[in-house]
Amino acid sequence: MWKNLAPNLVRQRVIIEGTTKEIVGPEKIKEYLMALSKVVNMTVLSNPVAYSAHEDGYGGWIHWKTSGAHFYSYPQNPPLFTVDCYTCKEFSIKKAVDFTKKYFNAIEIVWKEIEV
Repeated sequence: MWKNLAPNLVRQRVIIEGTTKEIVGPEKIKEYLMALSKVVNMTVLSNPVAYSAHEDGYGGWIHWKTSGAHFYSYPQNPPLFTVDCYTCKEFSIKKAVDFTKKYFNAIEIVWKEIEV
């Protein structure tokens, strides 16, 4: 059962998933997370980190002043990526989704705002 323990605190969360022609690797993940930060007007506290999970794909994250974002890519057919943004500052989900679709030239893209 969920109860909002801090109703005066702004919290916004969106999960964006898409498919691509090629799996998204670590360098592209870091570039994307920095670019996304500008699109959604977040202050970056540390440069993005990305890593290989070997045969399971790649992952990465970025720390924003008002929370952050995680990114994962999977070697599916077609390759899948997922982005999870959680912030304590409002941002435009439409801008984030449109940017992500264009940035990766996504074959298909879906998103869901999570009510917090």
